[in-house]
Amino acid sequence: VHFSEEAKKAQTSIRTYRHLRTHALKAEYPLRVRFLAQRSLHTMKWLLGLSSLFVGFTLHRFNQSVFLTRFALTSRFIPATENALRFEGRWLANEDDGSAVADWPCSTIHVRVKVNDPSQSGLRIHWRGVRVRILVRIEKEDGSIPSSETILAGPAFDFPLAQPDIHLISFPSEGAFHVSIRKLNNAVPLGMGLANSIFDPSIVKVYGFDQEGGIELLPFEQVPERILDFIGASDTAGYCVDGTRDMSDVYSELAGWEYDNCDSTVGGDLAKRFQAQVSFQASAGMGVTQNAAAAEQWQLGPLPLPALINRTLMTNSKERWPYETRPLPDLVVVSLGGNDFNHQGGHVPTDAKFSSAYKDLLLDLFLNKYSSNHTEDPSKERPKIVSVCGQGSPDEGNDQNRCRACPHIEEAVNDFQAENPFGLGSFVDYIFVPCDGSVVTGEDDIGCNGHKNRLGQKRVADFVEPQLREIMGWTTEAIETNEEIPDTNEYVIDTAEDNPDTVDGIPTPVFGD
Repeated sequence: VHFSEEAKKAQTSIRTYRHLRTHALKAEYPLRVRFLAQRSLHTMKWLLGLSSLFVGFTLHRFNQSVFLTRFALTSRFIPATENALRFEGRWLANEDDGSAVADWPCSTIHVRVKVNDPSQSGLRIHWRGVRVRILVRIEKEDGSIPSSETILAGPAFDFPLAQPDIHLISFPSEGAFHVSIRKLNNAVPLGMGLANSIFDPSIVKVYGFDQEGGIELLPFEQVPERILDFIGASDTAGYCVDGTRDMSDVYSELAGWEYDNCDSTVGGDLAKRFQAQVSFQASAGMGVTQNAAAAEQWQLGPLPLPALINRTLMTNSKERWPYETRPLPDLVVVSLGGNDFNHQGGHVPTDAKFSSAYKDLLLDLFLNKYSSNHTEDPSKERPKIVSVCGQGSPDEGNDQNRCRACPHIEEAVNDFQAENPFGLGSFVDYIFVPCDGSVVTGEDDIGCNGHKNRLGQKRVADFVEPQLREIMGWTTEAIETNEEIPDTNEYVIDTAEDNPDTVDGIPTPVFGD
């Protein structure tokens, strides 16, 4: 009320000075009088603008406090670290405020709720993420209503004192629903090089959920039995899947995060077809021995993907992913190596160097990442690792040729099988996806910057699915298990003070996968 009265006084003063200035000009008062009148008018305009801004901000904060007070009286807040939630992919948790963060694509939080009165019920997601896309999917468990999907996007740049974004989920009917929140885009849309030291990485932070009205939080009684891991570069990560081929390459590289969609990639599609949990360690431009444009390390940084896949967050070098405490995957798909030979200005690795590095990657996955010593389940002795190469279109050109690396990858896989270290050769397979137009045509299946759209990704999934089923012996659909669910909320206690390289002071892993 006080500031409203002051604003009225300011408006009155402006009218007075405008009247003074008008008559001063008409009467041809001395120049000094006209100058003072005009300066006073501008001064009062500034004062009115600042007063209005302050009033608006005060009213906004007042309305927000009223809103939060009402919320506190009508809802229950569920922190992201609530035991009833289920995590997929890789997450870090903060025990102090109950939030969880992730940056690898397709990291997902699952919530299961029972809706008693849809007209009075809602679930509000509190989240934040700079250059982040998330997919909110709502599925009714009995299948009586089609699932719904909403894609949300965070701001392009962070601002001081920014508040969490709040998204309301309403439900169309009563009953049990499965809600999932999935991060869709790369961890570093602008690359792991210089830009990553200037701009914030693409990290999603989920604070929790407001359980409003007649909603009950339910525990997960079933969890998908199969586990898939996908390791790769831009095609695996979903770069430009939702873009169009008429978008400029410059725009795609600067704002491409707005069109990333790992859920509609080969990996996201196959996880649905195989009814499996999925984890992605993938990012655009990554390679085995060197990243794309390796001569300009300011773009993507000096570390290729094999040096990064052991991280809980791709952009946090201090938090190692605890493979030894996590369930072994059934299938690991590696689609990596194209960037070692493309976008290099002719500076490509020798056959010997690439083959050695690729075999080292396979051996490291078996011995250090997916060792049989890491599981108490004797049926999962070790996973199958399938190297996939190709999946390009006929018009890609010499420096974007996805099939260019395939002879080198196939040779490395064959050598690994022949050398058969520790009897592991029989657990490795190779799938070649032609680039001749028989799978990806290059016509209606290309998104932005020469990368596949949803249709192109689906065509590759259609091609590799039967081969993967044969390799894995998955001739039938997976069955969700009713056995005891592994504790996906197991924490490793640490403190931000002990670890200066944490993200937002969040050092505690929440184990997904």
